[in-house]
Amino acid sequence: MVAVCFPETREVVEFDAADVRPHLEWVAGEWLSPEKMEISKTMPYTKGSQVEVAKLEGNPVVAWFSAIVEKAIWKNSVLVDYNCSKSDGSALPKEIIHLNHIRPCPPHASSFSFRINDEVEGFQGNGWWLGVITEVHPEFSYTFQPAHSGKEVQLDQKTLRLRYDWIDGQWQQVSQNVLTEKIGEGSKVEVTSNDEGFCGAWFQATAVKYVNNKILVEYDALKADDEITPLTETIEVQHVRPCPPDITVSSGFNLLDEVDACWNDGWWVGVISKVISDQRYMVYFRSTGEEIEFGHEQLRFHCDWVGGRWMRASLGLEAWG
Repeated sequence: MVAVCFPETREVVEFDAADVRPHLEWVAGEWLSPEKMEISKTMPYTKGSQVEVAKLEGNPVVAWFSAIVEKAIWKNSVLVDYNCSKSDGSALPKEIIHLNHIRPCPPHASSFSFRINDEVEGFQGNGWWLGVITEVHPEFSYTFQPAHSGKEVQLDQKTLRLRYDWIDGQWQQVSQNVLTEKIGEGSKVEVTSNDEGFCGAWFQATAVKYVNNKILVEYDALKADDEITPLTETIEVQHVRPCPPDITVSSGFNLLDEVDACWNDGWWVGVISKVISDQRYMVYFRSTGEEIEFGHEQLRFHCDWVGGRWMRASLGLEAWG
């Protein structure tokens, strides 16, 4: 008996040896073995490529598993070696996969604030399973419901990622809930400015009231001309955001971490350029070219308020999540 793999359907069927023959291609008037033919130049994956392989239940994709391409098989399939093992600890067998069931590793875009009904992928059993957030808990913990099977489980932020789909050679983030409610009057906020010399800085303030689609804010540290009265300004809504989450940094910051430094009455975005000790760091500010020493208590991780959620910055410097 001979086991034959059909990559497009992921089936493996056994045949009598007499019912199997080598596959040949009719090219330019002669029969050629695919092994002797040049690999298609359009093959997107080469030996050593890090990829993710779809797990199917019927036709739908239910999860993605990390693997490495061992070799390309002519024009539409690859042999992969999985980076993970079975639940009993044994290795997953190598598998021939059609290109329809494989994708590059998705971008490391970590969200700090998932919301109910967000479509995400949760890491369980060595794979990333498609699902949805059904409940939000304190300390960046969430209830995750797998999309196609299984019961709800509680996962922390580091084992969740926003869902991206690989479509026509590009990553497309699955549409999520976009925060539409306004910042509440009286709430603590941070304000930025496009004025020269203030790029990359956020200043803490209180949202006083809305004025013609703008927000009147009163700054915590910035003062009016008398240097006593808190400064108030009417600010475009796009320059105001909630205060970011308080993220515990138990093991210290690392070289090249993107951070905010408390300096000149605001939080200024910079990069850790040198770790002096577990409590002292040099921070480089791209906007000014300056490098300044700060204590641990003067720094926080930098993150951005995007589409109503907190996103971890420095995706190119740190694959976090």
